[in-house]
Amino acid sequence: MPAFDDDKEMMTSATATRPETDAGPALPDVAYRITSHEILALLAFEPGAGTSLTRRVLGLAELADDHDLVRAGLGTLNIRNTVEISGEEVTLLAEAKTLARIFSTSTQWFDITRIGSESASPSYLVDSPAGRVAVFLRPLSEYVCLPLRDDVELLDFVQAQVDDAVAALRNEGGGMVSTRRYSAKTPNTIVANIKVTDGGPLQLASAPLDENGQLGVRDLDATEQPGRVVRTLLVARP
Repeated sequence: MPAFDDDKEMMTSATATRPETDAGPALPDVAYRITSHEILALLAFEPGAGTSLTRRVLGLAELADDHDLVRAGLGTLNIRNTVEISGEEVTLLAEAKTLARIFSTSTQWFDITRIGSESASPSYLVDSPAGRVAVFLRPLSEYVCLPLRDDVELLDFVQAQVDDAVAALRNEGGGMVSTRRYSAKTPNTIVANIKVTDGGPLQLASAPLDENGQLGVRDLDATEQPGRVVRTLLVARP
């Protein structure tokens, strides 16, 4: 997939650094920042299976296409000069056009969320025939989108993100890394959670469900790499 600006280089690594949640270091040139109401506006242009999946993953499924936030999103996109308005006709331009095409044709999403004692840090990967994007949620419902090359293996990215999140939580005294895989082919969501305890073993919660209908839980062996374990579960189940 080309970068959002076709003249820029594509992302070459599946282990791009997660954008900081505060001012932090400068974002890569290919990064594009977008708000949740702008995403709603983009999704309103291209209804379909991919659109429904994107809405489901990002928690936007209950909002109608004519919701006030959609109209607000169009206004913001207009200010950014990423839409062209001619009478009643609205045309998407530049990054907005690329993201709308990817979101509307999405076939698969991964959600890797690091949950610490004071905050949660979600990140996503979206795959579609139109391209691939890593998406990082920051405060105030702002998403940072990074285009990925077509030859990037998304599960490499997932594995690296899980291992990085576990390492960070160990330094913070504990927490959980929640990983989910969504597919347009099935309503079932694959879930694999890693609980990081303060000084104790890592614990994996995943299918099959126990007698109470909860995810089964087991301690990871000291030789098991959490990212690899999660990756295997995501691949093994359809």
